[in-house]
Amino acid sequence: MKRRYSVHKIAFLSIMLALAIVLGYAESFIPSWVPGVKLGLANLVILILLYSCPFYEAFLVSILRVFIVALLRGNIFQMPFYMSLAGAILSFAFMCLAHFLFDEKLHFLTIYGVSLLGAFMHSLAQVGVAAIFVEHGFATFFYFPFISFLSLISGFLMSFVAEKILRSRPLKEMQQEE
Repeated sequence: MKRRYSVHKIAFLSIMLALAIVLGYAESFIPSWVPGVKLGLANLVILILLYSCPFYEAFLVSILRVFIVALLRGNIFQMPFYMSLAGAILSFAFMCLAHFLFDEKLHFLTIYGVSLLGAFMHSLAQVGVAAIFVEHGFATFFYFPFISFLSLISGFLMSFVAEKILRSRPLKEMQQEE
């Protein structure tokens, strides 16, 4: 049976995809003081979608964002693209599992724990892909503790902002219209 989407739902997901693309692309222009470390602004949108939409819609937006931003940056099918794709898939899988198992069912985690787990797994995936591409790949894992610490700080900040947005009145009103 085909799933039918309302115009409102398609517009909402399109706006969220556009926002994720703009944030992801704009972030590439912010100078990084640590190689390979970014704020993960686009992941804010994915975190919001994970808590406000079915998981497959959030996953679709996440994957489309990776491909479109890579096209805009001109690095599709190059190392940064694979690092971003692996990070998006692994972090989303673990965030989804944590959200549905430990947050909704067991009430053990909050959005903060889900976001921190996603940030950590994103760093792990990126270091893993870098290890494949770099000549002495195993050495990249020595960089992992440093970038994972910074990604946890970023994950905390993104979850703080996401929680405020999810509690906002306009977002709740949009969800009730569907």
